[in-house]
Amino acid sequence: MRIRHALIFIHLLFSFAASVTAFGQTDTTGAQIGRQLVVGVHTQPPYIIKGQNGTWDGISIRLWRDIAEDINLDYRFVEVVPDSASKVLLQGKADVFLLGTVTAEADTQVDFSHIYHTAQVGAASSQTKKLSSIAKSFFSKRFWYIAAMLSVLLLIVGTIVYFVERRQNEDNFGGDRSLAKGIGAGFWWAGVTMTTIGYGDKAPVTFWGRAIALLWMLVAMAITAVLTASLVSAVMGSSAKKITVPQDLRNMKVAAVTGSGAAQYMQEERVSFQEFSNLTESLEAANKQKLDVVIHSVPALRYTINNDPDLALQVQPVQIDPTYYAFALAPGSSLREPINLALLRVIKDPLWQQELQRFIPEK
Repeated sequence: MRIRHALIFIHLLFSFAASVTAFGQTDTTGAQIGRQLVVGVHTQPPYIIKGQNGTWDGISIRLWRDIAEDINLDYRFVEVVPDSASKVLLQGKADVFLLGTVTAEADTQVDFSHIYHTAQVGAASSQTKKLSSIAKSFFSKRFWYIAAMLSVLLLIVGTIVYFVERRQNEDNFGGDRSLAKGIGAGFWWAGVTMTTIGYGDKAPVTFWGRAIALLWMLVAMAITAVLTASLVSAVMGSSAKKITVPQDLRNMKVAAVTGSGAAQYMQEERVSFQEFSNLTESLEAANKQKLDVVIHSVPALRYTINNDPDLALQVQPVQIDPTYYAFALAPGSSLREPINLALLRVIKDPLWQQELQRFIPEK
């Protein structure tokens, strides 16, 4: 009987302790949500943008406003130094930091919400080429290789036509011409036929000569299309050419913003690059073709380029060293769970994708 009473007493004790703990957690969560929260922010377009009148906007700001409305949070924004975010949270000077960069090191200091955006690294380059660059392309190995292959093909066709036509078409291919001049006449005919210029100064008259000419005209149409594209690509360059990192960067004039993740990556890969104090200056240099490419975060590149009509640059994701953004909170914060639930509801809404396209459109 005593043992039974003891077991009942222990059971009641554990139930009471559990209910007190649950009540304490609920009460703490309610207290957090019921008071005005301090939300740490710092300027980093397109996530957090500070207007001239001191107002805040951007991807992270709009996401937070939707979450705060969803779970009825009262808050105020406080501008903080980016590097001091963890310190501010740990000291209780802020409850949430909107643009937390999720890393293994940071995760040991603060808690993070679910990741709400992943920023890839991209390469911004000019869409046009300078005249000097075009002239230089005429001396590239690729250009002369294509020209040599085309010349060999014309020589083969011209030689065949010469030997077929020389006896019955002396005016155009045979006669008193030497072997070299005869083949030269065939080479000329093959060239003007392929380019559809057709001067009419030379033409085959035999059955086999005309059959070869007809076949050559059909083949030449396809060859001309392919060679034209190859020659234009060799001279003008291909805007769709994918940049391979870090290999291609070693042969290019590269720029990056001081202290950025891209700058750190290139230092680790030992890629020479020019440092700029801000992104706009580096993009302006690329636009003037003083350098080949700017390596930086894709969202920041697209936002800056789209908001400056003078920048005729294209952005290509290179998919290296992605940055993961989430809300940072103090360790053990009771806000984490309600924020996560509201975050999942907001980013599932199609309107969230429209907000992303508003700030970082792909084109």
